[in-house]
Amino acid sequence: MNLYTFQSELFKYTRFLMYFLYIVVALGISSSAPAYLETLVYYTKLYVSLFLIVRFNPFRLTKFTPLDAKIAFNAGMFLLFATAVNGIIGFYLNNMKINVNTYMTAIRFHM
Repeated sequence: MNLYTFQSELFKYTRFLMYFLYIVVALGISSSAPAYLETLVYYTKLYVSLFLIVRFNPFRLTKFTPLDAKIAFNAGMFLLFATAVNGIIGFYLNNMKINVNTYMTAIRFHM
């Protein structure tokens, strides 16, 4: 397996894993999923950033490949998701924690 194929497959599986974790977090299926998602997003941001810097620098002599196009497009989508969706999910989870804490406090006072 050459480097191009490896990077393409790694990127594909990382995307699927990230979508899966977003769904798990949004549905509240696992309490540890947000930590895994945060770690995966962090390392994916590093990978995408380094990839874009290396592949799209002004001194580049190689041609634009389909993997470059795929990563460039998905980098934009990933940054949009990482910014917008993480903010929405964080807001939702914080509100859910506040509501649960308020409910539990109310129950304690009525006992």
